[in-house]
Amino acid sequence: MAPDIGLIRGVSRENLSRALRLKRGKKILVIDSKLTSTLDLIANFRFLQDHGVEKVFQLEKCGPPQPIDSVNQCLYLIRSDLMSAKLVCDQINSNINRNVQMTYGVIVVPRLLHVISTLFESEGIYEHVTLGQYAYELIPLEDHVLSLEFDDIVAQLWLHKDTSYLAPIAKALFNVRGIYGDFSHVVAVGNYSQCILRMQVEYERIYTNNLKAHNRQESDIPTLIVIDRDLDFVTPMMIPLSYEAVLDEIFGIKGRIITLGSEVTGKEPVKHNISNDKVFEKVRNLHFSQVVSYLIAQEKETRRLQDGSAGLNLQQMKKFVSTDLQKIQGLKKMLVLHFGAFDAILHHKKVNLKKLVDLQDNIIDNVDNKETINYLEDAMARSFDATRILRLFCLSTLAQDGLRDSKSLKTQFVQSYGYKHLITLHNLEKMGLLYNFKGLEVNAKGMAQVVTKVANASPFSSSGTAAAGGSPSSKTAQISPQAILKKSAPPSNIMVDLVAANHSSYIFNGKFSPFVAKLTEEVLSVLVAPKLNSAIAERKIDDLLKGYQIPEKLTSVKFKNTSEAYGRGRNALVFVVGGITRGEVAAIQTVGRNIGFNIICAGTDITNGTKIINLATTL
Repeated sequence: MAPDIGLIRGVSRENLSRALRLKRGKKILVIDSKLTSTLDLIANFRFLQDHGVEKVFQLEKCGPPQPIDSVNQCLYLIRSDLMSAKLVCDQINSNINRNVQMTYGVIVVPRLLHVISTLFESEGIYEHVTLGQYAYELIPLEDHVLSLEFDDIVAQLWLHKDTSYLAPIAKALFNVRGIYGDFSHVVAVGNYSQCILRMQVEYERIYTNNLKAHNRQESDIPTLIVIDRDLDFVTPMMIPLSYEAVLDEIFGIKGRIITLGSEVTGKEPVKHNISNDKVFEKVRNLHFSQVVSYLIAQEKETRRLQDGSAGLNLQQMKKFVSTDLQKIQGLKKMLVLHFGAFDAILHHKKVNLKKLVDLQDNIIDNVDNKETINYLEDAMARSFDATRILRLFCLSTLAQDGLRDSKSLKTQFVQSYGYKHLITLHNLEKMGLLYNFKGLEVNAKGMAQVVTKVANASPFSSSGTAAAGGSPSSKTAQISPQAILKKSAPPSNIMVDLVAANHSSYIFNGKFSPFVAKLTEEVLSVLVAPKLNSAIAERKIDDLLKGYQIPEKLTSVKFKNTSEAYGRGRNALVFVVGGITRGEVAAIQTVGRNIGFNIICAGTDITNGTKIINLATTL
């Protein structure tokens, strides 16, 4: 039995209701623009009105708030960001200097940091504001997809080394336990995932009584798998070929809304809600090559249903108009939209999908490096999209142990796109996504180094780990992306069928599975093995993780019991710290179908390579 995901949204709404009571009565709400879409996923404007909100303004677009119709209370809703906090300070100080009579409240999402309180004090407004905080729960985007909507998480964790987000992540996962019951199996992989588990232990100590009140013999979600994004940055840098993932790559999907331009609609751009789209629900996880055949089949079926109304009598026609006609017209409208989107993708001026897919396949296979470099040089000379170039830089780095001809390519990039991108390149290097080629060519000159490298990678070496793959600046430098890629290739005895999408690697044309999907499949397969006790299951998972050359200090496996825990249904929660991609969601859902599990995919946000590169570009 699948858990009721609506419960978790209800908790977020209740907590928002309490936060809004920081200022009781009628009030003006000024909201950080980056929180607007997140708030829309939790509550509508009617909900805000029921809690006294008269007007809503965006922080960055409005000036200092003014009393409206005798409403003299202002409530700010901002992220835990110093820039937003400083803007609030400036607006309140401006009103104070002009003797505008208002009272103020500030709610910080997801945590009220000490540095923000200090800023308010130093700016002289601390005594004029009432401070609060609001931490929402995991937000359901679909029945099987949850997100915390922390859009800048990758930059915060891997660029700025700011770990302030870890506490609300840990609390959100801890609250899942309170809502759906305790986890029987927990697997965490990665440095930040370990921190989150340690915080969970502390929360458990603090909220022991609350947990006991909710404790049940059987949990709705017995299994939790938590993975750090930096274990697999290869997947977001590639273009997944599930239909939903391609739409996200080309048009962008925010929450449940996709903005389709005039090249799709033939008219004005539209904001399309995919949660109400029956056609999208059927094709979202299809391989991109199979979408058009499904759309054509549906179009023929729609035409057949409409033509069938020709011979109806008056009574039958009346029934047809009242029941079926509206559905058929709605279906035709959705089909036209998806035909337009498919065609726009194929003929997109800035993205040659086939060329990029062929190129990324060559990079993963480590072949035609000269062709890759020639393409990059030609693309930069012709001023192709800078983000796409940087994604290929990073993909080559991660898949091939560094970027070949990196000095020349980076010089050409800066000359083509501007010296401001020196900061971008530096940020990518700091995040461990871009570094010089460290691989060793097998020739007489490098043979001694090859021998040394192989010796160091041996499990019998003094280091005990393979230090070949990662960036020297990365905390997880001992993790080799190449080792994970190799282990994630589909077994030789499995034929990947792109039509049936029978294996999680179908999103990459059968080349490899995303690490999170591969590990999820392996863990759940162990857990449902008959007559397997917890101790043996833990050892099996530990051995699996060693096969990926992941240091033991970055892994944690804790089981209370194994297959007996699935009394209320085979449900599992997979959470990616640093964001989960839509391609990974499709791959994990394939795993769930293959092994008979309902897997809920979750992450700090829904991400892709473009989003990650843009964080390095703008921060």
